[in-house]
Amino acid sequence: MQVLRSGGGRLPLPPWRPARPRAYALPVLAALAAVAATADVLAGGPLRHLDHWTFEDGLPAPTGAWHWFWRTVVNGGQHSLVAPAFGLVAAVVAWRRRSAWLLLRAGVWLACTEALVRGAQIFFARTPPHSERDALFDGDHLSYPSGHAANAAACLLVIAALAGARRGWTIAAHVLAAGVAVAVVTLGYHWPTDALAGWGIGALLACAGRILVPWGSAGDRRTSSGRNTPECPGSQPSSTH
Repeated sequence: MQVLRSGGGRLPLPPWRPARPRAYALPVLAALAAVAATADVLAGGPLRHLDHWTFEDGLPAPTGAWHWFWRTVVNGGQHSLVAPAFGLVAAVVAWRRRSAWLLLRAGVWLACTEALVRGAQIFFARTPPHSERDALFDGDHLSYPSGHAANAAACLLVIAALAGARRGWTIAAHVLAAGVAVAVVTLGYHWPTDALAGWGIGALLACAGRILVPWGSAGDRRTSSGRNTPECPGSQPSSTH
């Protein structure tokens, strides 16, 4: 947003102007999802009862076109696929900008993302649906949160932002990330709360990555309010890349 000057030109608003409310929509929603799912699982609340209801008739049959469709979608959160994809995009962008520092920050973000998600899985040690029981702090189980859902939300959204993807591609990244969260439940890999928490944690990590590994040039990062403050992936205005 700009204001008119007396000669008919426009002046940018001061750099201290607050960010647009929608810039906070994704991190707030993600935080609510992660906190609500975690609190409910620990307390044995209604969401955890929904977990049990989802699989009360057993796991879905691993056959048919429906199964293979979701098996394809779930690859969007496969760490061995999305992590190299993120590394490739980061390397290309760093090379174009002649910025080894950007590549280093991208590597630090990716390592911290994996450490945080895996650390949470080890801490909660939740049994998966195929164990036919739901228990926390149980040995070497790694069901909570879903690593696939977290990887998809974190890596896909940061890839879109780092590559300067247009609005359509950014929306596609969000849709695929959500699709991975649905897929891990549909395939019987995770409880619904695992997927919800995984998506929430991944989206929060994407917001952190969006700040740690800024996208675009200095001019691209400038928002319509005249600030250079980065926003979370998907929150950029439609007029930008």
